[in-house]
Amino acid sequence: MKKIVRNKNVIISILCITIIVLSIGFTLVTLKLKERESNSKIYDVSIVRIQEGTAIKGGEVLPTGKNKIEDNGKTANFEFTLNYPKDTLTYIITIKNNGNLKAKIDGLAESPDYLNSNNQANTILPVIINHNDITNQELNPGEEINLTITVEFTSSGLPMTKVVPYEVSILTSCVE
Repeated sequence: MKKIVRNKNVIISILCITIIVLSIGFTLVTLKLKERESNSKIYDVSIVRIQEGTAIKGGEVLPTGKNKIEDNGKTANFEFTLNYPKDTLTYIITIKNNGNLKAKIDGLAESPDYLNSNNQANTILPVIINHNDITNQELNPGEEINLTITVEFTSSGLPMTKVVPYEVSILTSCVE
């Protein structure tokens, strides 16, 4: 009888130890999975904010502009209204690397391309659009860069209302 009780106790002890070892193993596997999840690579560069800068009035009416962020933060869409020579609008587009991978600004896709196409630029004369060059800039995770767009009614034009549509999209790539 003592032998049977002893065997039961040994079996129960072995089962308890097995359960404890399995619990420890499961906990270690769970920790490893959570660590891999948190270390997953995320690539996300997007426009986070469009801020109106200065608006300079060249005549009686202040120039205005409308803007919105589209395409999941990849495109900034504008509509500028200028009326008099020397009207000027400035907008600051903030681009942020929200991921955990280093990124590079490969270029800007502009529509219509007033900066590189004389035909397109002539359609909005006497208005001129310029921006700073952020091409080939690298962004570390969490880093931001500003694209400053300036729209100007040149001083050589006659007063008239010019409504100018403009869209700029960011082209980026991963640097790793």
